Amino acid sequence: MKTIHVLTIFQVSIVILLLCLTLGNEILDIPHYVFNDTPTSFPQRIGEMIIEIAIFFIVMAIQIGLSRKLNKRIKLLEGFIPICARCKKIRNKGDQWEQIENYITQHSLAKFSHSLCPDCTRQLYSDLYNVKK
Repeated sequence: MKTIHVLTIFQVSIVILLLCLTLGNEILDIPHYVFNDTPTSFPQRIGEMIIEIAIFFIVMAIQIGLSRKLNKRIKLLEGFIPICARCKKIRNKGDQWEQIENYITQHSLAKFSHSLCPDCTRQLYSDLYNVKK
């Protein structure tokens, strides 16, 4: 969850910075000073400011909405996960031990499909494995 909070703080900081730059540009009439352009009248700058702020908030609302939608889909496994050294069960927050497959499925978007590696196939089904070859 820390990652999501840092991301949100970063997004809010960017929004504030861009808003300040937009408003600063219109209030100070920066193109007049940078490009030696004719000064823009204050009422015209107010109109431009309103349009730019409206566009800015529409774009930011879309961006924040998409980010929240993505954050809901992302499930991270982080920190220490207590796992049994022998059977590989994981101790959950309720101090219950559960299969690693169940734990990972509940705490991430991963899905499991079971199969057997060649070593286990040889060990469990040695008679069938030798016939195959």
